[in-house]
Amino acid sequence: MKNWAGNHEYRARRLHEPRSLEEAQETIRGAARIRVLGSRHSFNDLADTSGALITLAGLPRFLNIDPETSSVTVDGAIRYGELCPALHEAGFALHAMASLPHISIAGACATASHGSGDRSSVLSAAVSAMEVVRADGEVVELSREGDRDTFEGAVVGLGALGVVTRLTLDVEPTFNVRQDVYERLPGAAFASHFDEITASAESVSFFTTWRDRAFDQVWLKRRVARSGGATTVPPELYGAPLATR
Repeated sequence: MKNWAGNHEYRARRLHEPRSLEEAQETIRGAARIRVLGSRHSFNDLADTSGALITLAGLPRFLNIDPETSSVTVDGAIRYGELCPALHEAGFALHAMASLPHISIAGACATASHGSGDRSSVLSAAVSAMEVVRADGEVVELSREGDRDTFEGAVVGLGALGVVTRLTLDVEPTFNVRQDVYERLPGAAFASHFDEITASAESVSFFTTWRDRAFDQVWLKRRVARSGGATTVPPELYGAPLATR
């Protein structure tokens, strides 16, 4: 079995697929060494082990939106592509999302996956509470309010604290996003105007083929105002023209 990129082959001797929380607890308690297999999007061996792997995909699914607290609680296996349509239908959204829909939310938060812009905090910043099964099989509940000094470290735990079986995430009213693509940003402009460019949108991505001293594309994602208007888009971005579509 390989990861998403195909550059790593897992060496674990066994893959456990529990069908209930109790079965997962028993499996974790009885394992000498165990790691969680999420959506396999990692490009390295972080989620691998010489022991056993466990997947939460077979556990009962859970998705509960609470409008009063502007939060959603989900199971540990849910992916962004599964959660976001339900949130949008209810009139809510996450502050930022992973770039691909198949990425598991628990995995993205545990590894501090980013939001790609000065205005967007990392994906794990949305987590306000979590349920973790420790190595001894016991279930522990942690929260931003109750565990202020240690909570952020627990959220970005890299799987070291246990198996995350539930997460509660902050949500906000749904919003629209527009993306503008600029082409051929000179390398010198990238270096001298980096702070201005990354601050110009909620999400900023640079793409290069490393063949010359220019970035082939710059993607700027901006929120669209509720009135229907959009932020002003400059025809050029420090020497990079706006791509025509």
